[in-house]
Amino acid sequence: MNALPPRQRLGHLLRSLAKQLPGQLDGLLENARFKDGAAALQRLSDPAHVEQALTRMSPEEANWLADLLTERWAWIAEVQLEPEVAIVAPDELWLGAEAIRVPLSLAAVGLDEGLEAVWEGAVLPGPPASTATLLARPPEGKTPGVARVRAQVRASVKGQRCVLIAQAQVALRRPSVVVSDDRRRLLVQDHTGRPAVGCRLEIGPDVHLTGAGGLVELDVPAQPGVSLKLEGIPAGRIPGGNP
Repeated sequence: MNALPPRQRLGHLLRSLAKQLPGQLDGLLENARFKDGAAALQRLSDPAHVEQALTRMSPEEANWLADLLTERWAWIAEVQLEPEVAIVAPDELWLGAEAIRVPLSLAAVGLDEGLEAVWEGAVLPGPPASTATLLARPPEGKTPGVARVRAQVRASVKGQRCVLIAQAQVALRRPSVVVSDDRRRLLVQDHTGRPAVGCRLEIGPDVHLTGAGGLVELDVPAQPGVSLKLEGIPAGRIPGGNP
């Protein structure tokens, strides 16, 4: 199996750390000198606290912090990770008018080979397997779209059978581009008005990366009638000309 996705990797590490480290320190955390550290570990055992922190992180930041914590843990004691499984899926998908199919897979830590899963949610039906296909349908109106997937994973750890649950949700977004009157500023959003930041916007043959607030600023006005695509999805044309 592949390595866990960045946010899942960090969350898994934090849960393992909160469970294993107190015992490895053999009562040391009861000393008043380590009061703050003990309180920090207690917070890490709260799933809501961890989830809130993870949602604010980029994948790059999560990977960096996981590497740092793993290194620091290894200074103190042996790193002991709990068995874990995660669904490898994109955080978000941009869609046009049609539904799309996206392959899903499982990533695992500490499990024996040969796992399989029963998949539920926004997936195509199929027999138990380690992979599935996400069916992502375009969101309607201005309602935020989310595709939720759940996998009940049957596996074994050192020969002992176990069942683990993995869940994932993928944000579904339709592109919308607002062009200024002078055709030099393009505001890129999804169907709910949420900015599209760090996304690839194609203006005819030219490719730009959206900045803060979903903004793209051009040195010269875009040509009227030129097609727009966001992450490869058609998003209209520059107004003022014929296709």
